Amino acid sequence: MSFDSTLDRREAIIERLVAISQEITGISSVWRNHQPTPTGVLGVPYPAIIVYDGDTKLTQDLSKHKNPRVPPTIWCMSPELVVVLANRDNVDNNYLNGVWAPVGPELSHWFALLDGAITNDDQLIDLVTANGYHQLTAARTDQKLGDTRGALGSWLQLCYEFYYPRFPLR
Repeated sequence: MSFDSTLDRREAIIERLVAISQEITGISSVWRNHQPTPTGVLGVPYPAIIVYDGDTKLTQDLSKHKNPRVPPTIWCMSPELVVVLANRDNVDNNYLNGVWAPVGPELSHWFALLDGAITNDDQLIDLVTANGYHQLTAARTDQKLGDTRGALGSWLQLCYEFYYPRFPLR
């Protein structure tokens, strides 16, 4: 990728995350900022990935910057990707349509596959340039006490941070 100071890197990063999600073999649907919804006949086709924009914040203190123009700065965005699985047949979470399909190993499969694709993606690396980086900061599931335990279909949430340069338009 050639260097472009007018590129909206935040939007480009999110669009790339959606594109990567669409390329993952076995994913039935990909959505951006979609409301959590049940899977299956009345919901989205599963397994599904929902890409949430997340937050964006400035990482530098500009209070000592004496120039009235804002300089190029490093920003951090924290998008989230949620993999939603099909609801299992009953509360044991081990059978799908009568076939042995426990959610734990499936969640681990999607975690490894999706994170590998994001971490090693050359286009994402180009978008953060030499001044930034990206990293997985957390992975969460609904498979714990006090959570929905598959009410919307079992899910895996991957939380990332992308540090990238932002060049104010002149």
